[in-house]
Amino acid sequence: MKPWASVLVIFVLALGLAACAKLESPEEKFASMEKKAAGGDVQAWYMLGLMHEQGYGVAQDKSQAASCYRKAAEKGQVQAQYRLGFLYHHGQGVPRDLQQAAEWYKKAAEQGDPEAQAAMGNMYLSGEGVPKDGSQAAYWHKKSLKLRKTTQD
Repeated sequence: MKPWASVLVIFVLALGLAACAKLESPEEKFASMEKKAAGGDVQAWYMLGLMHEQGYGVAQDKSQAASCYRKAAEKGQVQAQYRLGFLYHHGQGVPRDLQQAAEWYKKAAEQGDPEAQAAMGNMYLSGEGVPKDGSQAAYWHKKSLKLRKTTQD
């Protein structure tokens, strides 16, 4: 048998095995994340927040999402900080609190999250949760755009 034919046979067999692999259901994925979070996995707390927020593998519950995000955000998980700020900003699952929104957005923005940086710019532009400040708005918007441009190149 030619060497390339052996590689082809192995490749086809590998594809067959991959096709037979059982994918986790959303409910199984949720249960798996719960176990990881219980063990202190910060990323798992963030994922549980997303799952609660979107209703993936569990009934949608934005209050539970906020609780999970807070656990991850307090440990420095940047996406959880942004999502928690978003929930406070829009009053989803938590009472609307623009100062809390600004605090969580700022934590994520300072870690380089472009969505949080844009949100901070918007808050300074409108004076929501922070004093209205055009120079701060420009600063955060510029950081957001610069980071987005860098990641798109």
